[in-house]
Amino acid sequence: MPKNKNHNVASTPSGRTVIMASEVGFCFGVKRAINLTRQALDERKDVFILGDLVHNKRVTDELESKGLRKVEDYTQSRGGTMVIRAHGLPKAKIEEAKMQGIEVVDATCPIVLRAQEAAQILERDGYQVVIIGDKNHAEIKGILGSLENPALVIDSVEELHEAKKNFKLLRKVGVIFQTTHALELCHKIINEMLMMCKEIRIINTICRPVQNRQDDAIELAQKVDLMIVVGSRTSANTMELAALCRHYNPNTIHVQNAEELPIEALADCKTIGIASGLSTPEDLVEAVRQKVLSCDIAPPSEEPVAQSS
Repeated sequence: MPKNKNHNVASTPSGRTVIMASEVGFCFGVKRAINLTRQALDERKDVFILGDLVHNKRVTDELESKGLRKVEDYTQSRGGTMVIRAHGLPKAKIEEAKMQGIEVVDATCPIVLRAQEAAQILERDGYQVVIIGDKNHAEIKGILGSLENPALVIDSVEELHEAKKNFKLLRKVGVIFQTTHALELCHKIINEMLMMCKEIRIINTICRPVQNRQDDAIELAQKVDLMIVVGSRTSANTMELAALCRHYNPNTIHVQNAEELPIEALADCKTIGIASGLSTPEDLVEAVRQKVLSCDIAPPSEEPVAQSS
């Protein structure tokens, strides 16, 4: 069992042990984005956003109930206030919105902004920018939109080899990472690139709190009978966290809320770990913990040791 003093450890009357990861609930960037949006809704009229502020339906439903409009296209708007989601937006879209008389509330996570700046530094210094991450993720689109020239986005060794057929890797390659990516999943790609390129500069843009959560969850997953990851299935960091935990403990389940947790999954487990994605409200995680604690299915008992006569 983990000895980390920051873990919330509780025991059930039936003898089951439940261990919460050291950090659960919203990360700093998500909290900041939600607070800025709530403030905008309190102080302004006609507040809208492109896409979801964060990847959690309960959060987005709450904000929309207070007046936040989700739009697909802001170009028809004249005035109003546009909130930039935590994942950021391409700078061209931001400037275009301002030129249309739209006020902008920038809720981009500061760590995402740092990744954009890192990409710009590499480009300025003459490096071909390579981003390790999901090309369809909003954060990556924002980073790409901050650059003057095309960048290569890859998420696996296979994608690297495929891209090499149509995308000439120059002698100087600069690498950054999607901020919520697992660093250990990037090692294989970096090692492969070392054999292809003469010079590589790497700027580690992975969010440190993300890395800490992943490391903690991996450690916990290896020491429990069952690992539960709580968070939206539209959240890339939650999906990746669940995949990481499953790699170290195949008995890992991903639930979006307590209602999705199958009680029968607890039957053969004496120790249960719980972790969450960055955009998962803490009370949702606590509800899952309480459901586990209230389970009255007795855990398996230790096999009795035969006594010699």
